Amino acid sequence: MDTLNKIKLGMVTIGALILFASIGFMFLEGWDFFTALYVSIVTISTVGYGDYTPTTHWGKALVMVYIVTGVGAVAYTFGSIAEFFMEGHFKKVARMRKMEKNLKKLKGHFIICGYGKLGKVVAEKFKNAKVPFVVIDSDEKMLEEEAEKDPDLIYVVGDATSDDVLIKAGIERARGLISVVNTNAENVFITLSAKRLNPNIYVVAKAEDGSAVDKLLKAGADRVVSPNVIGGSRIAEIALKPEVLDFVSTIMDDSYDMEIEKFCVCEGSEICGKSLYESQIRSKTGVTILAVKKGNDLIINPSPDVVVDKGDEIYAFGTKEQLEKLEKILNKTKKRKNK
Repeated sequence: MDTLNKIKLGMVTIGALILFASIGFMFLEGWDFFTALYVSIVTISTVGYGDYTPTTHWGKALVMVYIVTGVGAVAYTFGSIAEFFMEGHFKKVARMRKMEKNLKKLKGHFIICGYGKLGKVVAEKFKNAKVPFVVIDSDEKMLEEEAEKDPDLIYVVGDATSDDVLIKAGIERARGLISVVNTNAENVFITLSAKRLNPNIYVVAKAEDGSAVDKLLKAGADRVVSPNVIGGSRIAEIALKPEVLDFVSTIMDDSYDMEIEKFCVCEGSEICGKSLYESQIRSKTGVTILAVKKGNDLIINPSPDVVVDKGDEIYAFGTKEQLEKLEKILNKTKKRKNK
């Protein structure tokens, strides 16, 4: 039994004893309810003013039993209260209430199911990118320890395959879900539940092996990642092309503030119908256009004469500030000429 429940039990026991003693005094001593209640409270608090004392044998017997049990209940309750404050339970309760309040405010966040090695890496990336997220894991002790290190961590204790737990994590308001629990079966079940509760949610799931990839995709996962396949490929690439991989890792490191983003060219954008050269994206923003996707065709390393049309997708590489400039240009509409 946790400390908070001990305090509740102690308070209920004290209240029951006071009520029991008050009724007993009313019948045995003939006192009115207010007087009986007054004597009961004074007695259990060990103040004992002495202005009212039992005169019957049964009344005195009741007092003896009441003092022994009442003092024990009071000592137990106050001991639990002291434990509550001394062991940091008060701080924990305050943190939980604050966390639940922040959770209710979240919208457009990600839900990370499973806070193991992979989950912690994902959470760290989201934190650095200032993307709001909620963690779901069944290991309450581990989550509490992590919350001690990071007071801003928002988590839900429970099984991520449960609809109630997903709803508590705000899945109906969430932007995406990352499922990196231990088994393929759980990842499939979480994906199915997530898509049923929020059909528009973006789901990325972990596959322990290649055979689970197809199942997760059929379950509704938008992307499936196999850490073993990626890890093996990365090891081979490092062995074959160490200099290239070191360079890519260096420029994509958080300290360099370099990112790759995808943008969609909206109708009415001022660059619609213009070539990359005519739009002067490079000179205005400083970003590098890695590719332009036209329907199902992906043009990698596009030439300056590639024309950008409505609905095209542009993959750009640059700093966060440069990418924000590009987004403004893409969203800027053409000025209408006055007739």
